[in-house]
Amino acid sequence: MEIVVRGKLNNIFKRPDFVNKETGETKPGKFQLEFVTQKELTKGAGYQTVVEHISIPDVVYPSFKDKIGKDVEVSVNAIASKGRVIFYGV
Repeated sequence: MEIVVRGKLNNIFKRPDFVNKETGETKPGKFQLEFVTQKELTKGAGYQTVVEHISIPDVVYPSFKDKIGKDVEVSVNAIASKGRVIFYGV
């Protein structure tokens, strides 16, 4: 199954490197795409602005770096974590 997220790309940034406290292993930080979306509230109560971050592989970064402020599509997979769905680019 393919999941595609569409939205206006607000920003791109790189997360800090991750250090595993148990093993001391360092993994490089990942690029994150930042989207700002509007979520409709129940019973016509209006809209809530939501910021979503989607991590992407380093090799995918060049295809997005010039698209800030534009509508884009990202192919993603999803996992459930702590009661919410997290998307990550593929």
